[in-house]
Order: sequence, then C-alpha cells, then structure tokens
Amino acid sequence: MQQSLELTQSEKATKLSIYSLVAITALLFVIPSQWERVQFFLLLLYPILLSSKYFHLDTALIKKSLLYIAIFLVANLSTFAIHYWQLLWEITNPGGLFGWKLRIDPILSAIPYNDGMWLRQFSTPLLDRFFVYIYIHGFVLCLLALCVYYLLTGQPKKILVAMLAGHFLQYLFILPFHFWVDGHQVWWIQNQWFGTAFTDPIVGYRTETAPVIPSLNHVFPSMHTSIAAVTILLALRETAKPVRHFFTILNVGIIISTVYLGIHWVIDVFGGVLFGYLTLKVADKLILINWKDKWNSFEENVYAFVNPLDKYHVKQHPFDTSHFWWDQK
Repeated sequence: MQQSLELTQSEKATKLSIYSLVAITALLFVIPSQWERVQFFLLLLYPILLSSKYFHLDTALIKKSLLYIAIFLVANLSTFAIHYWQLLWEITNPGGLFGWKLRIDPILSAIPYNDGMWLRQFSTPLLDRFFVYIYIHGFVLCLLALCVYYLLTGQPKKILVAMLAGHFLQYLFILPFHFWVDGHQVWWIQNQWFGTAFTDPIVGYRTETAPVIPSLNHVFPSMHTSIAAVTILLALRETAKPVRHFFTILNVGIIISTVYLGIHWVIDVFGGVLFGYLTLKVADKLILINWKDKWNSFEENVYAFVNPLDKYHVKQHPFDTSHFWWDQK
C-alpha cells in the first residue's frame, strides 16, 4: 500500500514536471525580450523541474512553504527599501556616519593584479553580454528559485535559511561597511585615475532616479559574491544533481562576472566569499534555536519580575500557558 502511494506521488511529480517544462518553454518564446528578469527566472526553473524524482508534494508542507516564501519576499523587499534609503542618506552625508570614513581606493589600486584587468584580456562582446545578464539578474533571483525547489521538495525550513543568509542578515551585517568604508568600483578608478575609457558595464540598467554615486563606493565585501557564495553552499547541500551542478556553475559565473566587468576588485571577491560563509553559519544557528522555548522562558522571567511576591510555579508543559494581556485567561 505504502509503495503504491509513493509510486502515485512520483507519477504526479513527473507529470507536473513535464507539463511545467513544456509551459515554460512556450512562455520563453512568447515573453517580450525586454522582460529579461522574467525570462531569467524561467530558465532557473529548468534544473528544478528536471529534479522531479525528489519532489514531495505534501499539502501541509506546501502551505508552510508558501507562507515562508511570502515571508522571504517581504523580508527581501524590506531590506531593499532599507538599502535604497541608506543610499539616499549617503548622498547628503558623504563624510560617513559620525563624519568618518575609511578611504580604501589607494589600498585597492596598489595591490598587484587586484583590478582584474588580466581577466579583461579574454573579453568579447558575447561574453560581455553574458556576464552582464547573469550579474544583473542572478543577484536577486537565484535564491528565489531555490526556494521554489524547497517548496516542491517539502523543505520549508530551508526557505528561512535562504532568506536569512541570502539577503536579510547580509543587508544588516553589511551596513557598517557602507557607513564607514569608501572604495570605488574598478572601472570608475580606471577612468578617474588612469584616464582609460572603461564604460560603466551596467549603465543601461541604472535608472535616472537611482543614487548612482553612493552605489559606486560599495565594493568591499562584494555582496554579489556573498549572495552567490551562499547560493552555492545551499545548492551543494542538495542531492539533486541538476540543482547542485546548475546553481553552482551559474553562481561561480556570477562571482567571475564581478571582476570581469570591472566592478569589483579581486580582494572584494575573497571578502564576499568569507562574508557569505559566515552569514550562512549565523543563519544555520538561528534556525536551530527553539524560539518557542526561548519566548516561553522570556515570558516567565517577565512575569516573575512584574510579580516578585506571587508564587509562580512552572508547569511541566510551559507552552500550554501564557500570562500576557492578549491571552484569553
């Protein structure tokens, strides 16, 4: 009976995968070329759908995963909003928080081979276009695609890990670097200091209202690299080979693109990898904590502090009771 049920689940997953692959392929021919971000996300779904034998379509897990993906999106939008207003703040406060900034341009330019110009010797128009494409869109969408994989494979907790390690914690931890470290992108230094004609590789993707100058100052550590590093580490934890190989290779390409396009210095990449690794470790620790137990303990301590003379006995099942004003008791 159990074997028959598992076979039915597998058949459902395979059919879902085949129908989805056909639908995605058709959409790619229909979607306008200017909708690059949508096209890129659809391409990311191919390795996921090719891993259908790992799908676990459990209703309860799917509902929880959808809730976590909603939290993932809200958290990321909030961090992007914080980042945008922080950039606006930098325009009116160029001297940094509390009037101090570490200027690292001389250090960055003095390190041999740090500018990555040795990589530019392999440049071609096709490679330029490819690296710009994955640099622009991979930053946002690779982790979201992994969350879709977690939904289909019944791993909702991993969505929260991706949210914390990939964006939310990174935007919080990166703020000191944004406030107090000033280092310009390679192409800008090449033009300003050495008189080259290196154009901004992503100029066509910047909007007129975007605060361009502050964004050029944020090079160390590279967040494109740190987010790509987290994506690689998360993908390598999966058994499905299409997901492991595709997302690893793609995000290695994103890391290379940061240097190839003359945006980040080589040392920014090393800093980004370390930054991403440490952030993932913090996220793993946070997910392992029993927050319900922590909250219950906090609640008991608050009650004991507010009512020191009251005889307060902890029950064997502390989750069954609560003592705040919103309780029905």
